[in-house]
Amino acid sequence: MVPRLRFIDAPPSGPQETFSHRVREGLSRHPPSLPCRFFYDDAGSALFERICALPEYYPTRTERAILAAHAPKMLQAVGAEDLALIELGSGSSVKTRLLIEAVLSRQRRLHYTPVDISRDFLRSSARRLLDEYPGLSVTAVAGEYGDALRVLPAHPDSRLLLFLGSNVGNFEPDEATAFLCGMRRRMQPRDRLLIGVDLVKERAVLEAAYNDAAGVTAAFNKNLLRRVNRELGGDFDLDRWEHRAPWVPEAARIEMWLVSRCDQTVTLAGVERSFRFRQGEGIHTEYSHKYTPEGFAALCGRAGLAVEERWTDEREWFAVFLLKGAA
Repeated sequence: MVPRLRFIDAPPSGPQETFSHRVREGLSRHPPSLPCRFFYDDAGSALFERICALPEYYPTRTERAILAAHAPKMLQAVGAEDLALIELGSGSSVKTRLLIEAVLSRQRRLHYTPVDISRDFLRSSARRLLDEYPGLSVTAVAGEYGDALRVLPAHPDSRLLLFLGSNVGNFEPDEATAFLCGMRRRMQPRDRLLIGVDLVKERAVLEAAYNDAAGVTAAFNKNLLRRVNRELGGDFDLDRWEHRAPWVPEAARIEMWLVSRCDQTVTLAGVERSFRFRQGEGIHTEYSHKYTPEGFAALCGRAGLAVEERWTDEREWFAVFLLKGAA
């Protein structure tokens, strides 16, 4: 019998940058920075799931509502008789269930490939999906996006690649173009890409989404310092750091920072380095770019992709694009 679950660790394509190297290098920059992909240890992944349920955090529920309303139309637009799903940044695959269920209403079996950097989280979410959907088989791929793209399973019919949750906004525009180019190169002629994009809107709505009243996003941001302490012998005092996430209109993005409340020195025993921070100095941790529909379509064009369909909510806060390879 063919196993319903396969698990692949995507081999790195080049020299692997360790957590310690990226932290040491990032904290030496001006301004200091830490890569947002390191948010997602087990604690960070769990905190992000809590963020997605917050009343201020509209992207998750808005994208879910779009998928719930239009999933059959999305699959009809792809037009495959035997479709496979591939998802980058799958997390707990909560929204993806809407597409899984829509596919399984059309075909008896479905192969799903979730890709995530958090191995333990990926493994547990894959097993939950298999328990819920008897017609499902899963190839779970753990690794960075670029590495995972090289080991995606082929399929005789169409594959629908998913990049949901407005994760494309975490890239700088040039990085987003390069990322989409990489996906385009791995797409077969009948493949399609379904991608969620957060749209430009009022400052108050945007800033509330990343500065929630319950402080969950602040805890998520500070968990990165907790991880540095745990893995690199750091002595970050989390009470000496403040979470800030302002909207920067000239760059059309939210910027997430950890800002020092005082002059302080932090030592990382694991890398034998100390770093001085002045009061008010920030460590940059994440960008979240927002797009207009026209601006995102132009970005896709630069990556060799064309917009085939677009679905949005009634307020036009969020959009889901179906992309194909441009001629």
